[in-house]
Amino acid sequence: MCKHRFALLLALLFVLFAQTAQAFFGVPYVTPAEPVAGETISVNVYQGGHCDLIDNGGNPNYPQVSQQGNAITILLIGARETDPEWCIFGEGTSTHTVGAFPAGSYTLQVDLRYSSLEGWVVETLGVVSFTVAGVPAAEPIAAPTLNVAGIGILTLTIVGASVWASRSLLC
Repeated sequence: MCKHRFALLLALLFVLFAQTAQAFFGVPYVTPAEPVAGETISVNVYQGGHCDLIDNGGNPNYPQVSQQGNAITILLIGARETDPEWCIFGEGTSTHTVGAFPAGSYTLQVDLRYSSLEGWVVETLGVVSFTVAGVPAAEPIAAPTLNVAGIGILTLTIVGASVWASRSLLC
């Protein structure tokens, strides 16, 4: 019985000294939600907290998009701070262009590369499946047409105009 009380006391002690999560990434998603062939697709990642950052703005080599068959990978670059005192990054959604693809089903792996004390680290933020539809068929446009009665009235109008024009020429 004493072991259980000690375990409970130890668990409560750990709870008191536990730190809250300072940063997180949301599940990546693509926009537009239902892309069509040839339409540019972007990936969006919500970065919450203040310890993680996706920042490709200053580096012309990022993001890096690679494709093998229907598997696409986008490599983003950023930063991760482990010291809560230095968690100064903002929150928000980071949007990055992936490209335009033909009709088909695809998987997009979103990776983040950042520097740590051990060197460069690549972490997968998520894998998104999406389907690109073929170019939508143009919707039929309603064009006015004549029915039998309309053709008869048009014929009578043309004949009447011709007779009237020929009478004025004869006089």
